[in-house]
Amino acid sequence: MSWGQMKRSKIAVSALRRADRSSSFLLKSLLWLGLVCLAFSFYNWPIQTFFNLFSIIAGLNVLVAILRLFAIFQIKPSRPKLAKLTEFPKYSVLVPILNEANMVPRLMNRLERLDYPADKLEILLICEEIDAATIRAVRMNLRPPFRLIITPKGTPQTKPRALNYALPHSDGEIITVYDAEDKPHPEQLKTALAAFNQNPDWAGLQAPLNYYNSEINWLTRQFSLEYAALFHVWVPFLAKLGAPFPLGGTSNHIRRSALESCGGWDAHNVTEDADLSFRLSARGSKIGFIDCPTEEEAVCNLQDWNKQRSRWMKGFMQTWLVHMHRPFRPMNFYGLIRFFTLQLTLGYTLLCATLFCLSVIAGCLYVSMHYFTGFTLPFSVLHFIAFSLSLAVAIMLGIIGVVRAGKPHLAIFAPLMPIYWMLLFWPVVKAFIEIWRRPFHWHKTPHGICLPPKKPEHSFANAPAE
Repeated sequence: MSWGQMKRSKIAVSALRRADRSSSFLLKSLLWLGLVCLAFSFYNWPIQTFFNLFSIIAGLNVLVAILRLFAIFQIKPSRPKLAKLTEFPKYSVLVPILNEANMVPRLMNRLERLDYPADKLEILLICEEIDAATIRAVRMNLRPPFRLIITPKGTPQTKPRALNYALPHSDGEIITVYDAEDKPHPEQLKTALAAFNQNPDWAGLQAPLNYYNSEINWLTRQFSLEYAALFHVWVPFLAKLGAPFPLGGTSNHIRRSALESCGGWDAHNVTEDADLSFRLSARGSKIGFIDCPTEEEAVCNLQDWNKQRSRWMKGFMQTWLVHMHRPFRPMNFYGLIRFFTLQLTLGYTLLCATLFCLSVIAGCLYVSMHYFTGFTLPFSVLHFIAFSLSLAVAIMLGIIGVVRAGKPHLAIFAPLMPIYWMLLFWPVVKAFIEIWRRPFHWHKTPHGICLPPKKPEHSFANAPAE
């Protein structure tokens, strides 16, 4: 990226932030007005208000369940043919790492297995200036095609800030991002290139994320079910519809021209991946999906899981608030699709994380009160059917997902997914608090502590033998 391009990118991001600030007062005012009206309604007509809200949410759950059923019955996408590749543009792999010196040798060995012409590949290991241990570990193992980029001290100290700093130091026409614990399929770069060649209107694409430590404990199994449902069923369905969806924090591949046109990543957003996908779609750009996975390390203890989830929930709030300022961009039919997808992905996720646990507790209390006191609310069989349908389809999504991910043995744990969803309540409460007090604070997820028993690195089908 030239100096002129850097300047234009910074101007674009600055203009976006100024526009966001100018409209944020109106959005916040409307949100507060809605909350005041809801509180007033609850105070004056508590039972009727609760019943109406419950009915609206039940109807929303049914609509989402129907969409998920369509996703379940969608045929799994096939990989593009790599034999047709004749030209290979420069590819830049960006890998931000912080306080992960223990991961460096394993990380470099894994990324070295990427099957792409050596003279067209560069891998930038991005370290923070304050992280002397990781910088030292990278320098000890440094070799082509790896390069070390040191991000100077500054705020906010976030992953997207490091990516923005490294972008001008890269030369690739296509940019991808990996995390320190990632084990991408060796053919992922070529598969992404073939998909871009077949779909010239795609600005970016997402590869599925799996977990290589899913058997550690109950939490990692549930995490694997959740990711399998997302990346092997839901995301491919949205991509096939041509609708935008939140990119993953890793293994997303972006055309450099599209990335520069929207000003790079938002350094202040703690889920820069989700934000980037909706900023690309605001410019009319589409994102796709390839079935060529990356394996990651699932968090295996509740403390780190809560921190990670609270960051994700906070980032979803940030992204939803920012893009609700101009929800119908690019002001055409695709803008309408973008608006509904924003609500369907980020908005619905936040709503479910907030209400599911409360609904289960309220339901148990209601059943107890009805049994002991005869207290009754005007619920009907339809409400029960709507709630049951929503749960059943969500569980089916997890089952189909792990089957497609090649881990069908995890399907027996799918009925326990509702317990896992109840755990989301505390992270979303924490996110609501932090969005006001520490909106840009980044909860770093530790890696290298939940590894499976030692075995050969590759578990990919059709991967080259080691």
